Amino acid sequence: MKRKQGLSRRDLMKLSGNIGLASLAVTPFGLATPAFAQDRSLVLSHFASVNPQNYARATGSLDQAFGDAAAVEFRGVKSGPDILTGMAAGAIDMGNMGSSPMIVGMAQGLPISMIYVHKIIRESEALIVREGAGIDSLEDLRGRKVGTPFNTSVHFAVLAALDSVGLSTSDVELVNLRPDAIVAAWSQGAIDAAYIWTSVLAKLEQDGGQTIFTTGDLAKDGVLLLDGFAVRNRFKEENPDLVLTCLRELARIDARFGAAPDEVAQTMTDFLQIDRALVQRFIDTTHTLTPEEQASKEWMGLPGDTDTGIQQALQKQAQFMLDTNQIMQMPDLTQYIDSSFIAQMLES
Repeated sequence: MKRKQGLSRRDLMKLSGNIGLASLAVTPFGLATPAFAQDRSLVLSHFASVNPQNYARATGSLDQAFGDAAAVEFRGVKSGPDILTGMAAGAIDMGNMGSSPMIVGMAQGLPISMIYVHKIIRESEALIVREGAGIDSLEDLRGRKVGTPFNTSVHFAVLAALDSVGLSTSDVELVNLRPDAIVAAWSQGAIDAAYIWTSVLAKLEQDGGQTIFTTGDLAKDGVLLLDGFAVRNRFKEENPDLVLTCLRELARIDARFGAAPDEVAQTMTDFLQIDRALVQRFIDTTHTLTPEEQASKEWMGLPGDTDTGIQQALQKQAQFMLDTNQIMQMPDLTQYIDSSFIAQMLES
C-alpha cells in the first residue's frame, strides 16, 4: 500500500512552534500507517462521545458502505488540535473538529479542507460554575479561575463570551486544561468555573455545578460556532470516491439520529457503556444539517458561491481569533472551504 503523505519533518517542526499546533510535539501520531488487506484505506478520527463515527463503529455501517473498495480505520482523539497533528503527520485522513481549531490549522497553512458541517454548536458546550462560588453572570468571572482546553471551540467561545460583557483575559485567569484534567481540578477546588462540552458538563453538574451560559447564547451577537468535517487535501485528491462514500454514510446516520432516536440511544448506550440519560443528552443537543440544507448559501453553498453563511461565520471567528492572538495571520478561507462533495451528494 502507498505510504500516506503529509507534511515534511521540517514542516512539522515549524508548525510545532506555532500557537495553534503547540501539541504537535507531544501527541502520539507517527508517520507510519497500518497495513490493510485492501490497497486503500481511510483513517477517520472520532471523539469518545455519541456521534456518527461511533454509531458506524457500533454497527459496522461504514465498513459495509466501503465494501471491498477500501478499509476504514477509526482513530480516537481528545481534541481538535489532536486531529490537526494527525493530519499534519499523514496519520489521519478525515475527521470532525470545532471551527476554532480548524481555523488555527488554516492559519498555519495546513493542507486541509472543510467539506461538510458536522453540527451546529449550541447547548452542547457551556460555561458551568461551582455551586456557592458567587458567580451568577459572566461579569462575576472577574478575578476567577476558569478551566478550558486551549485552541478548541470552547476556548474561542469563552473568549467571545468575555468580550460580550467587556472582559478580557487580563480580567479572568484562564487555565489551559484537557477535559479529564478539568474534572480533577474541579473536584480539588482549583478552578471556579469551566467552559467545556457535554460529557464533562454532566460530570460537573453531578458535583453541584450550574450552567449559566451556552455557546448558543453567542448567536445574539452574530457568532455561530460549528463542528466541521475536514479532510487532508492530498487524500481527497487521490481518493475522492472514498470521501464521498464516507460523507454519504455519515449523512445517513445523521438522519437516523432524528428518525430513530430510541434505537440510536440504545445502540450507543450498549457500545459506549455509558449512562442512557447521558446518551440521550448527546442526541438532544446535536443539531445537524441535511446535505440539501448545507447546499444553500445560508450554510456551505455550492461550488462557486461566494459570501455564504459558513464563510461569513468563519471569517468573523477568524478575525476575532486574530485580534485576540489565537492566530498570527488571517487565512484566505475561500481556499479551505470545499463544497464540491455536497454538490455530488445531491446528485443521487
